[in-house]
Amino acid sequence: MEMKIDIVKCENLTQSERTDMYSIFSRYYDNVNLFRFETDLKKKNWVIQLRNQSKSIVGFSTLEIYRHLGVAGSAMILYSGDTIIDRAYRRNGDLAGAFGHIILKAIREYSDMPIYWLLTSKGVRTYRFLPVFFNIFYPIFNKQTPENIKLLIHEIALEKFGSKYSPETQVIYHNEKRDYLRASEHDSLLLKRSDPYIHFFLQQNPGYIIGDELVCIAEISEKNLNSRACRVINHTEVYWRE
Repeated sequence: MEMKIDIVKCENLTQSERTDMYSIFSRYYDNVNLFRFETDLKKKNWVIQLRNQSKSIVGFSTLEIYRHLGVAGSAMILYSGDTIIDRAYRRNGDLAGAFGHIILKAIREYSDMPIYWLLTSKGVRTYRFLPVFFNIFYPIFNKQTPENIKLLIHEIALEKFGSKYSPETQVIYHNEKRDYLRASEHDSLLLKRSDPYIHFFLQQNPGYIIGDELVCIAEISEKNLNSRACRVINHTEVYWRE
């Protein structure tokens, strides 16, 4: 299905858009809270909106962009927040392509320091996006995380999530105090696949079903985008509302 894709500065969101986004979110997540949703949205810089042919919002993803300063060095961080797409519109790469346009914008604007994508994954489908888009990312089943990257992950996660984050497991434990995908949203066929990425995710984050999140990171650079990512970006048209 052909969709219109808007990338909107959060400050330009209308109340109607916020309401529609929360409506979609609460349709697929349990333990949701409007105040928490709105508070989280205020911390974000951008929202990717997917709209169907009738211009209704059928999916979205929020993004925060900020500068990290720490022992591991200075870096720009792109942090993915709340994300959901209506089930009827999930069989295309529109969201990935739109995210790719934000990546290219970040590469142009922050060329003076490293840029990393911070993904806190509480589902197999989310984690499985990493090898589809990036050549190198961490953690991964067949490679040890380099010490400098491990330090960066720990610094960022401890700063952002505090005591909820465990450096030993690299998982954020919310103890069911955050929203989490409804059980029906975890693809049973996907979970049964003989896939090393899926097996690794389930091993690293067995509490994903109640919202525990595996902290993942990927360097954002043109050399780290794989060929599939480049094709998806090139075939995705977006409209910016800055």
